Amino acid sequence: MSVGPIAIHRDGSAAHLVMDDGRANALGTAMMEAMLKALDDVRDANAVLLTGRTKVFCGGLDLAEVVPKDLPTLRTFLELFHRTFRALIAFERPLVVAVSGSAVAGGAVLLCCGDVRLGAKDTGVTGVNEARLGIPFPVSALEAVRCALAPPQAHEALLEGRLYPKEDARALGFYQALYPAEELLARAQERWKDLATLPHQATGPTKRALRAEHLARVDRDGGATTEVFAQAWSSPVAQQRLNDVLSKLRR
Repeated sequence: MSVGPIAIHRDGSAAHLVMDDGRANALGTAMMEAMLKALDDVRDANAVLLTGRTKVFCGGLDLAEVVPKDLPTLRTFLELFHRTFRALIAFERPLVVAVSGSAVAGGAVLLCCGDVRLGAKDTGVTGVNEARLGIPFPVSALEAVRCALAPPQAHEALLEGRLYPKEDARALGFYQALYPAEELLARAQERWKDLATLPHQATGPTKRALRAEHLARVDRDGGATTEVFAQAWSSPVAQQRLNDVLSKLRR
């Protein structure tokens, strides 16, 4: 079955979500609404695998949709972003994320929501480059990165805003292992199916405890940091940089 651009495949007690919008799997309204619905649909699975397209796992926010928005409409969009990443952080089943190609900005944040994070040894890049666009992080995105990276590495990734080749991204902590591209899916499925053998009565409470402090900060600071993000996104400096990126993408 499919939920918009996300296909859902079941294998016993395991579920596989495949993002494929035919382009860059950008996080626009359709993709995020589909993610929320898909997570709800697979809440009974013992483990979930998330994959994307071959050349790009996820290219981040859908700039073509978001850059032209006025401030009130942008706030509504950001509320959906906040709900989506809160749901991913709070998701109580083991989540394996396997990345072929690039995971950039919001795509790297999506990667960080995985309990197991695997990548292909390819030319794709990974990183959260918002700082170079003049944009601060809403707390739901920041806490997702903090779930995956140790504090010094999270500071580097978030403050410097670089896009890393796969091996450098693995050294920083975005990935726990890299495999030849042709082996990635099989290796990810091994981890996914093994996790699916574990009873959710054990994994659920454990994951809930591991994520509790992150979720507390998300719930405490969500509104304030979303507004800071919205104001910064709407600033002339950020709009110029975002439009420059959008122009390059269109070319």
